[in-house]
Amino acid sequence: MPVSVFENNTEEVLTFTLEPSGEQYELPYLARIGVRYSLNDGAPDRTFADVGKHSIRFWCDARSREVEIIYPTTFDLLLANICIRLGFCGGIVNGKPTHVTDLLPSTGIVTAEEFAELAISAESDVKSPPDKHLRWVSVLSEAFVRHMGADAVPAEALVQNFARPFDRQRDE
Repeated sequence: MPVSVFENNTEEVLTFTLEPSGEQYELPYLARIGVRYSLNDGAPDRTFADVGKHSIRFWCDARSREVEIIYPTTFDLLLANICIRLGFCGGIVNGKPTHVTDLLPSTGIVTAEEFAELAISAESDVKSPPDKHLRWVSVLSEAFVRHMGADAVPAEALVQNFARPFDRQRDE
């Protein structure tokens, strides 16, 4: 069965309308919606999407269809914030592409300051001046607390959600 997937990459809530029924879904920032559908035997696939600034209309006149939404984690939102707004998207360290997620421990507790230091370390192997370093530790620590809701969290909470709609086996 075909699956069409859309992601909201705008920071505003996007309205997804499934036509011709008019079903509506609200997609927050970074959420992904999938529509899985079955066509009648021999019927051509005539789905189409109309993408606007704050909405997507998806026409899918199929004999059956399902919708699944995958929501971002708080960690996904933190990573988007530090990359898109602050420019901490990773860099080259010791000749290898490095991202903060490559440096995170897999167990234990990670503090906001530890996360900030790791995010800075993932940018390059060149040390910044102490005044700039302290400023960025403060800014990144504040972003961590704002998104994660605490100044320390279990390392297991710092995992990206790469799931796509209908990837999981369903027990239905």
